[in-house]
Amino acid sequence: MSKNKVTKVKGVSISYHQIDGEEYINLTDIARHKDSKRPEVPVQGWIKSLKTIEFLLVWERKYNRLFKHIQTDVFKGYEKFAAEMVAGKRTSPSMWINYTNAKGLKVIRGKYGGTFAQKDIAFHFANWVDAEFYLYILEEFRRLKNEELLQLGDPFKAKRHLTAGNHQLLIASILSQIDERDLTHPQPYKSRLHFASEVDMINEIVFGTTAKNWRMHNPDKPTDRNMRDYASILELVLYQNLEVIDAMLLQWDCEKAERKRLLQHSYEFMYPIFKTSKTVKRMQELHDKKMQGLE
Repeated sequence: MSKNKVTKVKGVSISYHQIDGEEYINLTDIARHKDSKRPEVPVQGWIKSLKTIEFLLVWERKYNRLFKHIQTDVFKGYEKFAAEMVAGKRTSPSMWINYTNAKGLKVIRGKYGGTFAQKDIAFHFANWVDAEFYLYILEEFRRLKNEELLQLGDPFKAKRHLTAGNHQLLIASILSQIDERDLTHPQPYKSRLHFASEVDMINEIVFGTTAKNWRMHNPDKPTDRNMRDYASILELVLYQNLEVIDAMLLQWDCEKAERKRLLQHSYEFMYPIFKTSKTVKRMQELHDKKMQGLE
């Protein structure tokens, strides 16, 4: 469990933190807006509401494949919890978790503990406590999310950074192989340099197309973007490794046809390994999460 972070809404300090990659917000803190001396009372009142239980049931079924609807050897199940609630028996977040194996709520003991809820559930609780306070909480957590995204930076630029370093190796190798007259001739020399053709050789191996063809088939994309901006993390990892290999092959005066053959073999060797890499998968998850935050 990560360390608690704290923000203030209408004078109420509300703690939150990440649990298993999800943001959880302290319901006990939110409840202080309604009852500062006994915040557990509003939380207990909320969990006894039929509308609350219906919402929690839908949420758990959607996001928790281990949720227990009926009784098992270990869990009493949702049906038992609902029956006891309707019968007027005492209910609580801890009881909900123990009966159903719910993951949307977490009861944490200790000085900085309380009843924490996944943010969607926490917002539901805040709306139950007070509609106006709920809107202020929404506004504050949107602000926090925007600040977090600003710190992380543009996800497209992050992808560029993934390949930028190795691209310099490739450029240096290409320049070392070019006739000096091509660099000193007074006419524009960029068209005679092999940057584009060398990069497109790698593009075709990794993406199956050249930069020009990609642009032709994606006219709706911003002009300052390229195919690497929309590539998966797996593709970018493969791309940057092929750049290093190509740079070394250039240094060894390997002919282009042979370089292409060796790069293709390298790609076929690396692809199944990186495809199952936990690190690559985690990087993709982090990138996807960042993109979702921008939507």
